[in-house]
Amino acid sequence: MLTKYNKEENQKITMGFLSYISDLKDMSNLENELRLYDEDESRQLYLWKSNVEDFSGVVALSFSKKTVFIEYISLSPSYRSQTNRFKIFDDIARKFPEYTILGSFDLVADLRKWTESEHDEVEEN
Repeated sequence: MLTKYNKEENQKITMGFLSYISDLKDMSNLENELRLYDEDESRQLYLWKSNVEDFSGVVALSFSKKTVFIEYISLSPSYRSQTNRFKIFDDIARKFPEYTILGSFDLVADLRKWTESEHDEVEEN
């Protein structure tokens, strides 16, 4: 489940997930990243919950007219799996059905597999 980032409610937990990204380990880089998502309406951060009550990671998205671009996904170490990335892709597709989903270089292979698995399920039904 995706929950839109709210600075007042989620800043500390979001900073924790973002700190898993090597470029954001530096506090000034991390603060600049959060500021970017606060100030630019075409960029949004979402916290992600798997099937548990606590948040499991953060997803950074940017939007254009017809696409949602996944900038990055940062998950707690115990949630880093292709299965969970696929669940996140599913959640994004459900939340933004009118958009084409694209992703960063790090996510392209998983997005391709996810898209192919989606088509396989449709063909089987």
